Amino acid sequence: MRGTPRSDSRGVVTVERVAVWLLAALAVAGLAALVVGPGADLQTATPAVDVQGTYDAEAGSVTVSHEGGDRLTTTSTTRLAVVVTDADRNATTALTWADEGSEFPVTSGDAFTVDDPRVDSDGDGDYLDGDGSVGFYLDSGDTVAVVWTGRLVGAPNERTATLGTVTVGDEST
Repeated sequence: MRGTPRSDSRGVVTVERVAVWLLAALAVAGLAALVVGPGADLQTATPAVDVQGTYDAEAGSVTVSHEGGDRLTTTSTTRLAVVVTDADRNATTALTWADEGSEFPVTSGDAFTVDDPRVDSDGDGDYLDGDGSVGFYLDSGDTVAVVWTGRLVGAPNERTATLGTVTVGDEST
């Protein structure tokens, strides 16, 4: 039976198998590219937020504001903190701007005011007039940082990053 021709159906099965293996290989390559390529950037990615700050010497307060960029939501943010460092004593106080329980979303135009305990800026007898207060006087050289903790969608781990820092007494503050 050497001269008997082969059935065409066997050739079709081989082409189908090659096509399935090729598609499987492409799917694996696509997943690998996602993890090693753009996915690698997600390991170090943070939201892009423009943070600005102003110091009001009369009120004894610093206001930091979200002036543009990414919207911060509970989907990607666990906590947004305002960390104030007293330059004279190297003492740090962390205040919560927003966390999983409240104050989200934080978007362009939102602000957080930190005041020191020496000024009653609204005259109501309560010296804690801002959104948060520190246990020291705000003086030139103190820093106020907006610190984000969260996990961007697709990123493998939660991370913490400083989105912006302002310095009390700096000309831009």
